[in-house]
Amino acid sequence: MIFRRDLRPAEYAAYYEDYINSIPQETEMMMLLQDSLQETLKVVEQIDKPFDHRYGTDKWNIGQVLAHNVDTERVFSYRALSFMRGDAAELPGFDQDVYSNSLRDFAFAKANLLESIEVVRRSTIDLFANATPEALGYTGVASGHTMAVRAIPFVICGHWNHHMRIIKELY
Repeated sequence: MIFRRDLRPAEYAAYYEDYINSIPQETEMMMLLQDSLQETLKVVEQIDKPFDHRYGTDKWNIGQVLAHNVDTERVFSYRALSFMRGDAAELPGFDQDVYSNSLRDFAFAKANLLESIEVVRRSTIDLFANATPEALGYTGVASGHTMAVRAIPFVICGHWNHHMRIIKELY
């Protein structure tokens, strides 16, 4: 079992610190992935504004924020898979604005986004549930920074926490 308290700062880039610190120290990785999914679905189900609503003209709309989180989880899960399999290739970063802005005129349906969130998370859970202890300790380089596989679920869930807080407070 891997707990958040087990992570060391050398296992992730400093800019993920806030995401990781949003997770309590005693949180176990697999329970986090499960619980975070349920909490996220609950927040999204309670959104009563149209998903094209934005709180500022230069801000993403609700649908873009949610799709951004789904895309980010997919990217981080791919990074985990690559590192777990021992692929030594350095992985590139991704431009979140390019990804989200490509969805600017997309009509977001709550049911479709809920399904995407759940499908992607179930896939992430499956990936980590089937990882060996050795594979969870592997590292790789993405966006120019070394990252341990075992830190990735905490970054994914902390990233969701960050955006769910923004949705609750600003949207």
